[in-house]
Amino acid sequence: MTRLLLTFFFLCVVTPLHAEDYKQLFEDAVETVDWELEKNWAFTESNLKDDKVWVGRFDPRKAEDERWTLISVDGRKPNEDELLKFEHDKEEHETSDSSRRVDIVDVETIELLEETEEYWLLKFVPDEDEAQFIDNVDATVKINKNGGYLEAIDLRNNDDIKPGFGTTISTFIMHYQFGPAIEGGPIVPQNMAIKVEGRALLFIGFDESEIIEYSNFKFAGNGSNQ
Repeated sequence: MTRLLLTFFFLCVVTPLHAEDYKQLFEDAVETVDWELEKNWAFTESNLKDDKVWVGRFDPRKAEDERWTLISVDGRKPNEDELLKFEHDKEEHETSDSSRRVDIVDVETIELLEETEEYWLLKFVPDEDEAQFIDNVDATVKINKNGGYLEAIDLRNNDDIKPGFGTTISTFIMHYQFGPAIEGGPIVPQNMAIKVEGRALLFIGFDESEIIEYSNFKFAGNGSNQ
């Protein structure tokens, strides 16, 4: 009897999920993320772009035109031009919209790539409606087993990408990281990074990269105090 129970337990442990289960696993993990970042949370944003580190603070409890505050640029007090640029950039950018990049995942193509005690790593084909190119790109989703939440989305090229018009992309990296806003708290976007490097028209080189990190979260939704 004991041997029979052990055999049954072992089969339950090692039996893999079916394709539809991994699709549901991903969809459930997406639902754990609080996508209303600029509605429910005050946070600090550190943005590395054009060889400068811009640090700003967002608080949704303030007046609409006062919610973003530029704290520093490369560790110093920002000058007037930088303050104006920061204000202009934030008028045209919504963190919540740019963070919800799960629409790039074609859920019908999800397959298990790796499973450990800590996570599931799923591979997928990027949605053609969301990505301008999908050839030569390895795309994965990482789901944390402990909390069942979306932990990361990664896209990286495994060969040159040639989208046309004489353009060759030699490096393409896109990374989204998610985790608890505070200890034991809800899951929020924590890090976004993109790097694109290559040549256009055979002789014009380009190298663009940006890293955005969110930290020092404080709940600012209904019922919170200043």
